[in-house]
This record gives sequence, C-alpha cells and structure tokens, in this order.
Amino acid sequence: MNKLLFYCLISFVIISCNSDEYSPNQIFNRNTAVAVNEKEIAELPKKTAGTPIKIIISGDTQRSYKEAKDFVDHVNQINDIDFVILNGDISDFGLLLEFDGVLKIYNGLKVPFISVIGNHDLVANGTAIYKRMFGPLNFTFNYAGIKFVCHDTNGREYNFNGTTPNLGWLKNNLKLESGVNNLIAISHISPFDSDFDPKLAVPYQNLLNQSPDLIASIHSHRHAKLATEYQNGTGIPFIITNAIVNRAYTIIEINNGKIKAQEIGF
Repeated sequence: MNKLLFYCLISFVIISCNSDEYSPNQIFNRNTAVAVNEKEIAELPKKTAGTPIKIIISGDTQRSYKEAKDFVDHVNQINDIDFVILNGDISDFGLLLEFDGVLKIYNGLKVPFISVIGNHDLVANGTAIYKRMFGPLNFTFNYAGIKFVCHDTNGREYNFNGTTPNLGWLKNNLKLESGVNNLIAISHISPFDSDFDPKLAVPYQNLLNQSPDLIASIHSHRHAKLATEYQNGTGIPFIITNAIVNRAYTIIEINNGKIKAQEIGF
C-alpha cells in the first residue's frame, strides 16, 4: 500500500468516527439529547398544593412536523399553561431522525413538556431511543399536589403477553405521598382500544377505579375527537384526546380535585 492511499484511509476513518450516521438502525449520535423528561420536570414552576392548574395534552405527532410547529407557535401565545404532555407516538417508525425532529420543534415551547411512550415509539429501535432520549417508560412526577403516573399501555407491541401495562408497578405508584392530594394517570392507549392487552383491560380498569384520590386517566392514540369513557358507566373518567396530526389538542384544567377537558383546534 502506498503512503497516499494509507493516509486517505486513515483520514476516512477519522472523519467517519466524528460524523453522524444516517441509518434506520441508529440509536443515537453525538448530538442526541438524553434524560429529557428529567430535565423538563426539573423546570416545572413551583406551585402550592391545591392551586388550580392548566395543562395541555398533545398526542400523536407522527411525522406531522408542520402541524407540530404550528402547535408550538399556538401554545406559545397562551399565557396560563403550566406544562405540556406529549402523550405518545412521537415517532411513526421508531427512528432517531423522527424523535430528533419532534424534539427540536417541542424545544421551542415556552413551558416545559413531558413525553409518554406510544405504540409507534416502540417499533424498530424506538424503545432504546426513547429510553436514552426521554427516560423510563413508566415514571411519576408531582406538581401542585398532584401525582402524575405516566406509564406504558401499548400491549400489542408486547404481543399481548400480559406484561403491559405493568399492574404491579401501577399498584405501587397509584398511591398518595407527602405533599400529594390527588392522582392523574397518563398513558397512550386506553383500555377500551383493541391495541390494549385484552387480558388486562378489566383488571386495569378495576385497579384505577379502586385507587383512592385518582381524578382521571388520560389517553390519546385514536386520532379522533375528544371522548370520555367509563367502566360500566361509572367510576373515574377515561379521557381520550385528539391528535396533533388532526391539528387538535386538549386543555386539561384541574381545580380542587375536579377535572375539565376541552378540545382546541389550531
């Protein structure tokens, strides 16, 4: 091998190691964000327990980058929003490029945003990307005396094997603690959808309805108008929100243990 060819090969290796790979199998690159949920939760404003709050639920961005950008611009014109929850299906195909694109847009919000895992986020390498970028699939955080219990309900992506949702984890976390007066459950797929593990639908509803001080369970996934369902017509409301792909989001107001949901178009 002559010296010119040798130095060309060395240069190629050095450049390749310091550049970004564009591959469907890519999980991260040198610019990939990490622990976004933890950082965003740390940015939540401080509010005394029992203070009324107003949040936005926006699910299903799924390649709808223009709609996501319009959503961010729209929300930034509202002055009394505490934070935003991106309730699953951040991506469509579980690709890093998709997660990066949506994160870049949502970083333009003037308020913090927290992301929950959706069924599309679990395909391909999406699980590894989500965990690295956002954090655990099941997590909680407290705000203004309310404990938000965010969790994975995407049973079909686990072949309905009885593990998802994790009822043991939920039972341990659907509990009040110091400084907490109420609970809110957040997940992508509701127990009334065919993508929810059918073996767990009734036990899940029973658990939530038997959890004292749980105000509501909030979901997305359907890409349809805001709807509310109940187990056998009673108990807590299961609120199912519309989608960013439909240019819609839901404002959730919580005051004195009561919840109100309103769909907004943009």
